[in-house]
Amino acid sequence: MEKTVSDKKDFTNGKVLKKLILFAVPMAIATFLQMLFNAADVAIVGQFAGATYQAAVGATSSTVHLIVNLFVGLAVGANVVMANAFGAKDEERQQRVVHTSMATAIASGVLVLFVGMFLSRPLLRAIGTPADIIDYSTIYMQIYFLGAPALLVYNFGASIMRGVGETRKPLYYLLVSGILNVIINAVTVIFFDLHVIGVALGTTVSQYVSAIWLVIDLRRAKDGSHYSIRKTRFYKKEFGKLMLIGLPMGFNSCFFSLSNLFVQSSINAYGSAAIAGNTIGANVETFADAFCSSVEKSVVTFVGQNMGAKKPERLNRILGAGLVASGVCSGLYTLLMGVAGRYVSMIYSRDPVVLDWAMKRILVISMSNLLITPMYCYGGALRGMGYSLPPTLINLFFTCIGRIVYLLLIYSRFASKAIWQVYIVYPITWLLSSTLQMIAFYICAAKEKRARLLEQNAERLLKNKEA
Repeated sequence: MEKTVSDKKDFTNGKVLKKLILFAVPMAIATFLQMLFNAADVAIVGQFAGATYQAAVGATSSTVHLIVNLFVGLAVGANVVMANAFGAKDEERQQRVVHTSMATAIASGVLVLFVGMFLSRPLLRAIGTPADIIDYSTIYMQIYFLGAPALLVYNFGASIMRGVGETRKPLYYLLVSGILNVIINAVTVIFFDLHVIGVALGTTVSQYVSAIWLVIDLRRAKDGSHYSIRKTRFYKKEFGKLMLIGLPMGFNSCFFSLSNLFVQSSINAYGSAAIAGNTIGANVETFADAFCSSVEKSVVTFVGQNMGAKKPERLNRILGAGLVASGVCSGLYTLLMGVAGRYVSMIYSRDPVVLDWAMKRILVISMSNLLITPMYCYGGALRGMGYSLPPTLINLFFTCIGRIVYLLLIYSRFASKAIWQVYIVYPITWLLSSTLQMIAFYICAAKEKRARLLEQNAERLLKNKEA
């Protein structure tokens, strides 16, 4: 007998760990491929154009994320609201979520495009981007932001699909567009010597390919995830819920990016080779982070569906499965980087000076990567429950304010500055944030349990009266 959509995508019953891993793996591969956009830019421009152009691309990452992440974070709201509607088996509400989400994506994409085009150079100048690369960095960012509408349409569309349990299709779209991105990068850099212009064009074109393909698939859907361009609009109730959950997540991402701007500013003082090395280290980390962040998104979807189905008793099982999956991944990454970190870095550059700078970051971050696991999983569970504000406030204090305070008041006072003294701020803030996220989760879970017991008692009393 053929499985129905609900049979394949309902996470409110059965064992959790196997389902969560099977759900997370395609999403992790999709995230991995999405990260290939920037990694291919960095690797190809580093190998064939030189360290100066590689540093120019790398110097933009924190600034790009600062502008984009607020709106990409809203997509998490679409994921949770869609998962709730799917868990409740309410197709009419799913339709309202789909069209509200796509309207939000389009409006956000246009806004990000204009903001990015006009603020690229001022922001790069504000963080002390070296004079020898700032022109190239500005050109890269402005071309990159031409793809902002496609980037956000893809992220919102993928969140809709994740909400109903579909992670394979977004993977297929990114696989094709990722290959296209690498081809465009190679051709424009190697044969036409377009350096940062070529890799930026490759990224932008690839983003439009994946976004258009995803929209076509949503239009062909026959269930609650069907999308009609003519019906694109903001539904007040769904938009309110999307913003209530997504805005804190968006601000949370912005806090990360804002703190990273201060980190980038501190690294810029060490020169272009250090910037290129930091870029390589950060790119290597993103691939390990792909699975952990996908587990976080899986926890959001699983918890969201179970809360929609009124099954809060499954939360601890979901959280435990997420911690195991993410913890194993982090441990394997630490082992790999300890043994082969330099060889992995050589994919991006053969310059021994740049590689030395890359390893200074990789060794600090990889050895402490396990500390980020609880922060992701407990934060994802809280957002799936609808409590987006606590993890946002915790991350605001530690990842934004804490890092900035450290860099301005502690690091700045070191008589002899070393770059590891900058990087050590990451594990310190991960540990503090993870601890607070854990406490917040158990407080909110106890609150949900009490509310559920009160609801059950009220239902029992009503039945007794009717009898």
